[in-house]
Amino acid sequence: MQGLEEWLAKELYGKSMLLLGRFKLSSGGYSTYYFDLRRMYSYPDIYRRIIEAFGDLVCLNGCPDMLIGVATAGIPLAAMTAWLKGLSMGYVRIERKSHGGGRFVEGVVEGRSIIVVDDVATTGRSIAEAVEKVRKSGGMVRGAAVIIDREEGAEELLGKMGVKLYSLAKAPNILRILGVNPGSLGEGGKS
Repeated sequence: MQGLEEWLAKELYGKSMLLLGRFKLSSGGYSTYYFDLRRMYSYPDIYRRIIEAFGDLVCLNGCPDMLIGVATAGIPLAAMTAWLKGLSMGYVRIERKSHGGGRFVEGVVEGRSIIVVDDVATTGRSIAEAVEKVRKSGGMVRGAAVIIDREEGAEELLGKMGVKLYSLAKAPNILRILGVNPGSLGEGGKS
């Protein structure tokens, strides 16, 4: 994945999808860098290459029956990858639907092998919550996949649940490729 990480580093930084400064993360912690991968959908050539690589990643050990996107960033990633690989797709809502069937999980997951998809993993809490919801709905989660793993505990948390985390790139590698030392940017890390 080194060639892909080098390409990602340059493209993400060059298109302002990797920002440097002080940012509050969804995990509640603070960081001196932030991956804004929602911007990738504005660049079809970048998006296409990422989706192709992501498709290979989710099928590394044989394709699952279904990809489940974590709302909201994981939904377009799961949708395009599922389409490319000919897989079923669904998603996990942040909040239970207040009308209709009142579901957290959209899609037919019962008895299916599933990989849960998100854009970035930090602590893994949101992916872990999605895994629990899918399992309660009868899905068999066999893994989770992200574009970038920040390496801040997601792999360990998911591992305790019996879920392997796959990623296209590791944040420390991307920063190293760019010659960025996160500690030199000022106050960062978890506050």
